[in-house]
Amino acid sequence: MKCPNCEKQGIDSECHQDSVDVGVGVIYGPWGCPECGWSEDSEYDLSDDKDPVNEKGGVIDQYGGYHPPGSSLAIDYMLARMLAQRKEKE
Repeated sequence: MKCPNCEKQGIDSECHQDSVDVGVGVIYGPWGCPECGWSEDSEYDLSDDKDPVNEKGGVIDQYGGYHPPGSSLAIDYMLARMLAQRKEKE
């Protein structure tokens, strides 16, 4: 699936979708774009500079995933946030 958000900007980007086989069927997550952060589920759509870090320090992704505080992705986002704040002060 092509990303509808990227197509509007003239960028050719493929969306991805997570899925899991639970034994009696397959559960699919929302389509998401690795390029711009778009998600077909508005709760996970990061394309409009939505902050993926919640108040507890966990992180959502555009594929419907949640990465708890202390996970490598959550730590990366927290470090990036700290660096951006430090740069703003300079």
